[in-house]
Amino acid sequence: MDKRKMMGETEKKEPHEHLQYLLDEHEQLLSHMKDLNRWWAELDEHGLPKFGEMGTRVAGFRDLLAKHFEDEEQEGYFKPLMDESPGFCIMVPDFQEKHAATLSRFDDFIDRLKQSDPPFKNWSAALQEFESLMSDIREHENQEIKIVREAFDKSSSN
Repeated sequence: MDKRKMMGETEKKEPHEHLQYLLDEHEQLLSHMKDLNRWWAELDEHGLPKFGEMGTRVAGFRDLLAKHFEDEEQEGYFKPLMDESPGFCIMVPDFQEKHAATLSRFDDFIDRLKQSDPPFKNWSAALQEFESLMSDIREHENQEIKIVREAFDKSSSN
């Protein structure tokens, strides 16, 4: 399925190259999230919780997410946006704060998963927290896509 259709957007003939970069990175994040969800569900089905291994897998996703955030904040698709829409730079510090808070939440979750005696009531409680983190990431990334698209649309119409 076309990633633009997955995000509820209409397909454009020639999307801006930086917007395409954004969509490609988001597709990679979504794919990794689906893999984590699938693995977690399989373990849950078989009644085989593996907190430590899940911590390692979530850490891999966290590293991918950190790189994605760094790309956004440095030389990724926000820099061209700031060049085209100077008013957009006001929003970047807000993204940076959200990114730091999100990574901190992941670090805390990973640390608890990797403890010799994980502090979760059970595997299901850990799953609920994991799903909440994933939901927050999807919401955050969809909001960023919306803002970036609006800024590109605005700059294209000028």
